[in-house]
Amino acid sequence: MWEAEPMPRFAPDRLRILAGDAAFARGEAYHAAGAVSLLSAAGEEVVAIVRGGEDYRVRLRGGGSRIAGDCTCPAFDRDGWCKHLVAAALAANAAGEAVPDRRGAIRAHLLGLGAGVLADMLLDLAERDPALWRRLDLVASAAHAPAAEHAARLRETLRDTLRPRHHGDYAEAGGWAEEVLDTLAQIPALIAGGAAGEAKDLLETVLDELPAALEQRDDSDGGGMEILDRAAALHLEACRALRPDPLVLAAELFERAWDDDFGTFDRADATYVDLLGEAGLAEYRRLAEAAYDRLPPVGRSGADPKAADRRRLTEILDCFATREGDLDRRIALRRAALADAHAYLALARFCLEQGRPILARQVAEDGAWLFEDASATALVEFLAERLVAEGRREEAIAALWRGFERAPAFILFRALQGLAAPEAADRSLALLRARRAAMGKAYRWRLGALVQLELEILMATARLAEAWEVTRACEIDDGLLLRLAHASEGPLPGEAARAYRAVIERQIGLTDRRGYEEACRLLGRLAALEPAAEHAAYVAALRARYRAKRSLVPMLDRHLAERTGQ
Repeated sequence: MWEAEPMPRFAPDRLRILAGDAAFARGEAYHAAGAVSLLSAAGEEVVAIVRGGEDYRVRLRGGGSRIAGDCTCPAFDRDGWCKHLVAAALAANAAGEAVPDRRGAIRAHLLGLGAGVLADMLLDLAERDPALWRRLDLVASAAHAPAAEHAARLRETLRDTLRPRHHGDYAEAGGWAEEVLDTLAQIPALIAGGAAGEAKDLLETVLDELPAALEQRDDSDGGGMEILDRAAALHLEACRALRPDPLVLAAELFERAWDDDFGTFDRADATYVDLLGEAGLAEYRRLAEAAYDRLPPVGRSGADPKAADRRRLTEILDCFATREGDLDRRIALRRAALADAHAYLALARFCLEQGRPILARQVAEDGAWLFEDASATALVEFLAERLVAEGRREEAIAALWRGFERAPAFILFRALQGLAAPEAADRSLALLRARRAAMGKAYRWRLGALVQLELEILMATARLAEAWEVTRACEIDDGLLLRLAHASEGPLPGEAARAYRAVIERQIGLTDRRGYEEACRLLGRLAALEPAAEHAAYVAALRARYRAKRSLVPMLDRHLAERTGQ
């Protein structure tokens, strides 16, 4: 009599959906290679070890299409379902009912051994595993040791964990961060137990040593920032319990805010405001002002060797000025940091936002005169807008022309057009062509920028025939050529068709699938520009010429079939 084949424990189709095709295929390979050791199966739970770059523990739950699981590999933390889960599930399917409940048997055995034997076994394991030893040591210390002694144990553990003996790779980072966070989780009890001072010292150890520790770790998943945020929150909690002297606290917080590359204490004056009080805030500000006054001025060249310190101190002092409503001070802080055209533009915009439009225009004028390269383009545009707003249209046009002549840019041309300057296109093109002729071909990249801008202006003013003349005289990139071709499909279809054919040939010459797909896309645009018979002949010629490209030929056939309806 025929018997139905038993259903697998875990539905393969569901596994494929959960893991994705790539991870499922790799999981199949791991299973086929015998990389799975099934440890235990009890009810709806399966536990296994999968051997990869290292051994990973896998736990699967459920059955059929209802499947959940976890794995100790980095890919599971990052992406969820991984190849190890797939491999373990397929191995469980293959084993059927043959996997014993080893976990249950071991547990039953251990329960009968007695507490003393279990304690000795656990200690023996811990002596071989430093992380487990530290964890057990801290648990015992928290339960029985005086607060000061427990704090010393925590400090020793944190220092040992934060000072790696080798560079930690991505696979180790998650476990390392988890161990540090587990240790930090014991600090609230220390604070509540009357040892806030010891807790504060511990947290300052973490905050001081973590940056160096992160230099030795691949912290791609951000575990280090989680540690920093948690340590900072606990530091505030410890300070609230301890209530340190406001002047001493102000000095400590200022030093951290000024010397913190991670920004953890950037707004310490606001975060700790209830602890600092008026006296602490005044001291915090005094320290910031004194440090700011010691900074050397920004050089005439814009070089600022103390740029990072200036930025942090400016942010601190700007917060005080904001709370006091001192706009002049806020402007002065920004003016002192003017190092380039971008800084001038930022200050000009700030002045405008704060209701100082005349000052905004004056700052923009100063910057536009100082900087003559492309970095000042946006600043020149802003200056023109402010001059127009003041009713000084002719001065705005003059400023735009001055900026365009120094560093030609399309946005300046557009601004000139917007001011109805009738000679904008002709004058801009004449300037670009004169420079192109004078430059020759000695400076290829600068020449390319001039040609591109010339074509942008010609396309913007619908002077397409002139644009095509430029393409015949100068080398341009395919992206710009295709934009010109697209704009010319209606008025100059022959030019557009020639451009499409040239780019199609170059895309096929890339000899990769992406190039073939782009070539076929352009064939679609080309088909709309030429008679069907002519287009079919061109595609047939491509097919014959590139018949050795096995990936391309079917694509060309599909394209032609779509056009002919066959």
